[in-house]
Amino acid sequence: MRTAIVCQILMVLVNFVLRRVFVVTLGKEYLGLNGLFADILAMLSLAELGFGVSIIYSLYRPVAEGDTVKVRSLMRLYRNIYRVVGAFVFVAGLAITPWLDFFVREMPDIPESIRLIYILNVVNASISYFFIYKASLLFADQKKYVELVITTGVKFAAAVAEISILLIWRDYIAYLAAVIAGTILQNLLISRRVDRLYPYLRESDVQSLPDEDRNLIRKNVGAMVFHKLGSVVIFSTDSILMAKFVSVAAVGLYSNYMLIRKALSSVIEPAFTGITSGLGNLNVSEDDDHKYRSFCNVLFFAAWAFGLCSICLLNLFNPFISLWLGDEYTFGPVLVFLIVISFYLYAMRMPVGSARDAMGLFLKDKYKPIPECILNLGLSILWARQLGEFYGPEGGIAGVVLGTIASTILVPFWVEPFVVYKYGFNRSVWPYMGRYALYTGITAAACAACMWLCSLLPGGIGGLVLRALVCLTVPNAIFLLCYHRTGEFGYLRSYLMSRLRR
Repeated sequence: MRTAIVCQILMVLVNFVLRRVFVVTLGKEYLGLNGLFADILAMLSLAELGFGVSIIYSLYRPVAEGDTVKVRSLMRLYRNIYRVVGAFVFVAGLAITPWLDFFVREMPDIPESIRLIYILNVVNASISYFFIYKASLLFADQKKYVELVITTGVKFAAAVAEISILLIWRDYIAYLAAVIAGTILQNLLISRRVDRLYPYLRESDVQSLPDEDRNLIRKNVGAMVFHKLGSVVIFSTDSILMAKFVSVAAVGLYSNYMLIRKALSSVIEPAFTGITSGLGNLNVSEDDDHKYRSFCNVLFFAAWAFGLCSICLLNLFNPFISLWLGDEYTFGPVLVFLIVISFYLYAMRMPVGSARDAMGLFLKDKYKPIPECILNLGLSILWARQLGEFYGPEGGIAGVVLGTIASTILVPFWVEPFVVYKYGFNRSVWPYMGRYALYTGITAAACAACMWLCSLLPGGIGGLVLRALVCLTVPNAIFLLCYHRTGEFGYLRSYLMSRLRR
């Protein structure tokens, strides 16, 4: 957790500098192409079908027991599968090249070949599939910090090279070549490091997996494929829909807000993961009351942490982007509000998702992503067209975001907690809904107080600093006032104090 937070903070700072240089030297159209092609290629990651999660799960026991024979067998299977996946992503990605016009309402007027730009993105996206299986062993052996250090070092060096290319030559093709070189170097270094840490992987005597293990992997993949479909469609189609029904430039503007949102999440989520694991595996105890209390503690932490993040985003998004990139890169307050609501709904699903996976309940709602995907795509397309006609580009973007919000509320918002409470805790789901409403109401009140105070502050760098101080102090004070007598706060406080003392 410590390594992840330090590495993520460093990369957040580097990425903000890189994005600033990118925008100044190249502009919105190139930024939009970056976001669009990333989401198109993310759709092809469906070929992975959840094999990664299933095989990592299968690695835990043999790694813990030192069963190198089974580890080699699993890693060989993993390698073969991902070679096929990498080849599929590369070939399928290239096959889409003639139909790029379908995904874009109006191709941007740039001197470089858009098809060449896309092909270079395909190459970059497919490379990692041929190496990723080795990084999975680091994860299963609780040595992910090794991968993080290598990844951060290479990405930092690559970012310096990319910034230099943009400032000196302003050449987008050369920039993409540097990105590909960084991806190759990162994967080669991780691969070599894994070979040194686990020399038995290079042994040629590899046994076939027993049928029992193969059947278990097959069963888990069958369940995970639906969840993989849902995550790809929900989180990797916004840019595609915006490019299709609004413009590539709109994708570029939207990607700036997503960069900030992802940067904040990348710092908070490792802490959330650490707290969750620190509270104990929810499935260890057969006592439903113990599992339920543990879950309530996790939900409370998520409500505090992500409520604070949402308040900061709502009040600091536009002032920060104005200073960082300029006023022409900002959205109106209504669209910013919708982006923050979408983030809050996404973040508050994490405790339920963690509990579901810990208790092995993902089979119970494996079909949930199907109606969620249908609603998300249908409503996003409908509202993007309608709102785009009335309110212009921002209306079209708002329609896509509204589709995501609506599909989340209509399906996973209640299905996921229902499954966890019914099959995991043997309780009614209504107490969860009451807690969710209470936490959201207090967060909304704290947000309203911050918005009023921030409206009294000046602009500029000084105003941004003052706004940040308000968003960090006022919500925490309100949360402390409202929650200080609760059992969840007492548990979290004692847990954090014990960690600090250690």
